[in-house]
Amino acid sequence: MQTRIQEALLSALEAILRPVVKLLLQSGVSYSEFASVAKSVFVQVATDDYTKRGRPANFSQVSAMTGISRKEVSRMRKDKSGQRWTPNMEASPVNTILHEWHFDPIFSDGAGTAKTLPFEGPVSFSALVQKYGGDIPPGAMRATLQKAGVMYQNEDGLLTVTQPFFYPRTYNEDYIRGLAFSLSNLGSTLLYNSTVHQRTDLTHEKKGELARLERGVWSERLSREGLIRFKAWVDAAAPKFLEEANRVIGEGELPQDKWALTPPKAVGLNVFYYEED
Repeated sequence: MQTRIQEALLSALEAILRPVVKLLLQSGVSYSEFASVAKSVFVQVATDDYTKRGRPANFSQVSAMTGISRKEVSRMRKDKSGQRWTPNMEASPVNTILHEWHFDPIFSDGAGTAKTLPFEGPVSFSALVQKYGGDIPPGAMRATLQKAGVMYQNEDGLLTVTQPFFYPRTYNEDYIRGLAFSLSNLGSTLLYNSTVHQRTDLTHEKKGELARLERGVWSERLSREGLIRFKAWVDAAAPKFLEEANRVIGEGELPQDKWALTPPKAVGLNVFYYEED
């Protein structure tokens, strides 16, 4: 028998899944493929949950928590080759290059203003890509940034960047990576806040201190003119807010030579506009 909380969660899940399933169907992903990924995530999360409590998770415990048979749990945990590819939750190489171009003191003023760079040389675009772009050739990265419209090359061959981040408009792997990154982070924030608010050992004020920001404004009664005006305001105001947030982030980041001393921990802020179809 389901509790009211379970019923509410399942109802919310249906609403959450609708746009995801629509995207999957448009991309040719079948229900069986989705179910395979969902089953795998259930096993992974249940295993991680027990492990975080300091106890090794056996097949019976994971089976009891998920409702998946012990035989299937055993098969899934042993069959490493059957694991599906999932988007890397890290920033795309393009956005890494753009960010470091604005905040690495070698290639910028260290406070958010990028230098104009030659393509080659000790302090150059090629040096930037070699430092932060992995095995991507500098020429390929230059072409990618120029095609995206976030960088241009003048008559003297010098490269100038026009914005500190880029969100792809075309439907490709970078777009999917960004979508997964946004949904995953929103979900983790909501789960974290839910966990905080369920704690009985905290005062209301302490819960407010520990909670992570998650706010929204909305209306069901905007006129057509009001909707157009609101969207135009969002399109103008949000990039300025994000640029300021990106500047604050960049000023507080560790230099690359200290990265190995501190485990990475993603911290950030997402802004999005929504409109019912």
